[in-house]
Amino acid sequence: MKKFLLSMMVFVAALSFNACSDSNANQETVNPQSKEVVMKEFGRTVPTGLDKEDGKYKVSFILSAQPYEIKDTKENEAYISMISQAVKNETPVQIFLKANSNEIAKVEKATAEDVRYFKSVFTKEERGVTNRLASVIPDLATLNSLFTQIKNQSCGTSTASSPCITFRYPVDGCYARAHKMRQILNNAGYECEKQFVYGNLRASTGTCCVSWVYHVAILVSFKNASGVIEKRIIDPSLNSTGPITDTAWRAACTNSTCGSTSVSSFTNTAGNVYYRSPSGSLLYDNNLVNTNCTLTAFSALSGCSAPVPSTAHCGF
Repeated sequence: MKKFLLSMMVFVAALSFNACSDSNANQETVNPQSKEVVMKEFGRTVPTGLDKEDGKYKVSFILSAQPYEIKDTKENEAYISMISQAVKNETPVQIFLKANSNEIAKVEKATAEDVRYFKSVFTKEERGVTNRLASVIPDLATLNSLFTQIKNQSCGTSTASSPCITFRYPVDGCYARAHKMRQILNNAGYECEKQFVYGNLRASTGTCCVSWVYHVAILVSFKNASGVIEKRIIDPSLNSTGPITDTAWRAACTNSTCGSTSVSSFTNTAGNVYYRSPSGSLLYDNNLVNTNCTLTAFSALSGCSAPVPSTAHCGF
């Protein structure tokens, strides 16, 4: 009987330990009075911008196109200082957000291992494209055909394979959409560039508006009817009717009907660049692990709903 009771005590203790482990895995802070979640882990990431606006700071992070904020209060002084230092050194911090918002509630130091990891993958080094793909699409008809192939991979269509491309959810994930579009071009025998635009960006889907700190899409070259090489942006999240000029694309990224907008800079990169920070540091995702994971995380979403689900499990 004693052995039975001892076994039951061990079993119950194991259940309690597992329950605690599951709770910790969620990385949520709970208000013991209301039982409501007041904080949720955003994950370890590298901040790339910190700008003061109207009594608060707007914070940018690698990959995410969404603006985040932290209030300029005495309680947040240490957190703001940590973010500022991380921006300067391009090193990661651990970020926690207030539940159901883009407001930063807490900042913690990253581990030494995290710092080493990001130093190894977030680099100023340009890694050239070594494939033998054509850099120029031969004519407008081929360009339009490629656009249709890309558009047909949009989530919510019967023609899309998995993971689909999240054109119907422009709130975030542009970096993954652009990399997946490039893969389709590569499979068809063509290479592309990418264009990154930075600033206080706002775009309209026709039914709602989104805000970005940057946006990226693929930039392709083609020969027009006169044999002259021109460039076009392919980005069905902003224009679903066909390729457009980069000037028209940047104009769509600064739609004043959605609020005040501005472009601080824009630049072209090689097609294999996954993400470029405003200061020029680069991330690569040659095996598309982060690309496919991010697209899968956003695949069921549409419209302008926010906050964006976490993609911390995707790496980077």
